[in-house]
Amino acid sequence: MDAQVRELLQELAAIEPQPAPVGEPGLTLTGAPVGVRYLPVLSVYLDWRPEATGERPAIRAARVIVKDRLRQIERAFWPRGAAYDAVLDGAARIERYLDEQAPASAEGLAIFVCEPLGLFETLVSGAPFATEVTADATPNLYPLARLLDDQETAIVAVVDTHAARLFASHRGLLRELKDLERNPKYFHFMKGAVAMSQAHYQRYALSQRANVAEEVARELDKLAAETGATQVVLAGTDGATAALKAALSPRVAALTRTLALHIDIGANRDAIWDEVEPILREVQAEDDRSLVERLMAEALAGRLGVVGLEETRDALAAGQVDTLVLLANANLPEALRSQLISLAMKTRARVEIVDDNIALAPLGGVGALLRYRVAATPGPVEQTEPTDMRPAP
Repeated sequence: MDAQVRELLQELAAIEPQPAPVGEPGLTLTGAPVGVRYLPVLSVYLDWRPEATGERPAIRAARVIVKDRLRQIERAFWPRGAAYDAVLDGAARIERYLDEQAPASAEGLAIFVCEPLGLFETLVSGAPFATEVTADATPNLYPLARLLDDQETAIVAVVDTHAARLFASHRGLLRELKDLERNPKYFHFMKGAVAMSQAHYQRYALSQRANVAEEVARELDKLAAETGATQVVLAGTDGATAALKAALSPRVAALTRTLALHIDIGANRDAIWDEVEPILREVQAEDDRSLVERLMAEALAGRLGVVGLEETRDALAAGQVDTLVLLANANLPEALRSQLISLAMKTRARVEIVDDNIALAPLGGVGALLRYRVAATPGPVEQTEPTDMRPAP
């Protein structure tokens, strides 16, 4: 799903706005020549869940909202012209898709359409969007970028000396991936063998622990690559987590945090989630704080960071940005946020959306970590007459 969302973001970011015929209604675009108007692109995000209560529980409230909002947008482009026709044709196609093709099992839907551009893209999401319908010169990318940001996966490994259970945490849910529990009968049999010396047993126990750790480490490496995990969390007995951490590949080790949680290997999934979820939330908040602190330090030192709308937009346009940082509740128009995200996607920059942050808020809620900084070009040195530095009498 992450790859699908990222691919769609990049495709939408590459769309060039289509100018409307001269003298006809259209939309303005920040940075475009004065007087030029553009044809509208319709962006639709839906909470597609049916009503859970009421007389008609299968009815989707979003369906009514979409119809009303599309009629409002049509009226905004009257009298008839290319922009009005684009909205009319797009609205008909959206309604036809919702009536005939939208999956009943979907919780969220995103639709992007502009008939003059040959654009019609849809995304089915396992999580609902906030319902909104917008018309702008370019697609509304922010909810899609937020979805991608929220979809970051954490792998949770609960381990003891002879077993491991692996889980994926994704959008507030915990799903068990694979049970790696080994049959411990040989271990316990050898442990009770009268003929085995204590030293021999200790060596055997350590080798068993190492074998389990190596197997789990290989599985974590594979799962992290498959899911695009941004965090790996270890919990369980101290000896088992230490052995596993030592066996991890450098790539996975860089993503790993060890929690001081002695979770029983046999605990049910809900009990494990109750223990892990608050810590994962705090880890994400800590990562957001660290990201903003790094951004502010780099910007204040004049190194690889900029803050503020104009500086960030200029850096994006120059291809300097490594990571675009947006404050979730920043007071930015949707079209402007989409423009920043579009510039980021065109240059393969990451987009990170952070929640409430008092440091970034006064700076417009936007900044960027840079790949490189362009050195200022020195201007000509002005020749001046020597100044008399003697003190006045």
